Amino acid sequence: MMEQEQLRGLLDISVEAADYLLEKSASGAPDEETRELLDNLRQIAALVETEMQAAEGGLRQIYLYAKNVQASLDDIDARPERFARIICMEIRPFVREMQQLWAFQTDVLASGEHIAAYRRNVMEQMEALHDAPQEEYPYEVSIVLLGYNKLEYTKCAAESILAHTDFSRGNVELIVLNNGSDDGTREYFEQLPHAKVMNLKHNILGTYAYTHVVTGKYFLGFSNDVVATPHWLDHLLACMKSDARIAMAVPTCNEGSISNLQGVPIPYRNTFEDMEKMQVFAADFNRLNPRLWEDRSQLMTFLAIMRSDMIRLIAADPVFTKAEFVDDDMSTALRRTGWRQVLLKDTFMHHFGGVTLSADRVREKGNALDAMRRVYYDKWGVDAWDSRGCFPGVENIWDWHAFAAGERVLMLEPRFGDLACQIYNRYRMESAAVHMTAAVFDERYLPDTDYLFDATIAADSIGDAAARCAAAYDLISAGCYLDELPLGDVIANLEQLYGLLAPGGLLLLPVRNPGSAYELSHLMNTGMRAVYMCPDEVKRFSSIAYKNLLAALHAHPQLHSYRTYSIMFEADQPLAEKLKPLLELQHDVSREEAELSLHVHMFFLGISKPSV
Repeated sequence: MMEQEQLRGLLDISVEAADYLLEKSASGAPDEETRELLDNLRQIAALVETEMQAAEGGLRQIYLYAKNVQASLDDIDARPERFARIICMEIRPFVREMQQLWAFQTDVLASGEHIAAYRRNVMEQMEALHDAPQEEYPYEVSIVLLGYNKLEYTKCAAESILAHTDFSRGNVELIVLNNGSDDGTREYFEQLPHAKVMNLKHNILGTYAYTHVVTGKYFLGFSNDVVATPHWLDHLLACMKSDARIAMAVPTCNEGSISNLQGVPIPYRNTFEDMEKMQVFAADFNRLNPRLWEDRSQLMTFLAIMRSDMIRLIAADPVFTKAEFVDDDMSTALRRTGWRQVLLKDTFMHHFGGVTLSADRVREKGNALDAMRRVYYDKWGVDAWDSRGCFPGVENIWDWHAFAAGERVLMLEPRFGDLACQIYNRYRMESAAVHMTAAVFDERYLPDTDYLFDATIAADSIGDAAARCAAAYDLISAGCYLDELPLGDVIANLEQLYGLLAPGGLLLLPVRNPGSAYELSHLMNTGMRAVYMCPDEVKRFSSIAYKNLLAALHAHPQLHSYRTYSIMFEADQPLAEKLKPLLELQHDVSREEAELSLHVHMFFLGISKPSV
């Protein structure tokens, strides 16, 4: 076995040789000196392949890159006229990637201390980019089209890019990456106009080799299951240019192929035959309208445009070995370093969904979700799903408030900020500027506020937060259920929040129904609410009797002006039906009322303050 430093030395030599060969390639086909260097590279790659053939995890990628270097050298022997392209687009990126992977695997992953230091450094670099001087780039944007078999989809993606992207201005770079296909993808890519071709003979899942060749200010990863539409790139670029704090923008797509409420209903089928209908739909849909841009706490990136100087920084953390929660991890890094993520609801692109993933990976998805959810929890200290601060259905009660310009909003415990973003986006929809303040009670969520909020208050309780608020607020809401806030006397705390409202203001709070079928099922099965916990954790919870709450509000001299909006989820209904026979009615509760309670997951409580 070769010593670590010996292998590191060979990889360093490979990078130096590749850099020199890149300079030499400008003079044409390889000469005798160049061929000697190429032969040395082949020998090094063969040695690395032998050393790494039993490797797993990240080291396995080094083994595969070594095989790909040799395959690219074979291509030079067969087609010496492609010498310059293969050195630039394959051999140099591959050996650089091997060098970086080796350093990461042997240095960073050597200990938990090194991993923590590396992650801190990444976050510091991401924060520093806010004040970094603007660099000059040869291109405005680099599109990287990724293809792994499924040639019919790859052709559809490539043809749509060529049809709906303006290459005449010379500001768009198209890079096509064949990642180990054996169905003619390579040959198809090599005849495309405008394209710079990178070929991996051996598939490498999660390759970042392309990061060594992109030269655009913005980077856009384009999977072969996506179809471009009219004005797609112009809209994405307009968004990125609108605010230097935007790190990433994503278009919307057909709702059946994306999670996170990022999709829209479509009037066509998800088939090749209906792509003409899709383009007609998209042509009408894609009308630039910044009022329809939505700030999000996180995004699912079926396609995304982002700053090129961030590609390596937000590259998938190798601890996420099963390709799940990678988007959650990336969004958390962006959010916690003050970067905005924007969903363009004025820009539609079609997403077939799942084409680039293999069938084996689809089958493994369920187990991967459980495993990677724990990995995310261990890395960030909070759960990816419980922390969203998301309450579907709130869009149905926007008419409870006017959302006027110049208003002030106070968000209690926004967590990641899903509901806070929805409120902010509603003000944008009304073309109204708003001042956002976060009151954070759980210090784990303090880093999650800078991307959206103008001010942040760290507090221990509702009373503490109320004492620290100097202004009156037009809207006060929360990113968690009422029973999750640090309450003392519930009504007294609501009085304090009511006192912070400006005349005509609204206190809007999500309230859990502890008697719902969803909650009762979890209590019966686990003795706990549906809260993520590790096996060795013990958590507690509190509960608020919502009927008593509403009765107390009804009798209150100030808080009596309230309304509610109940939320039921279709997924809860079968369980509610199963629990109905188990109901034991109290003398003051009707069966109809008790059965209805099983179906109601939660409700929004809105307490209004009269205008002067």
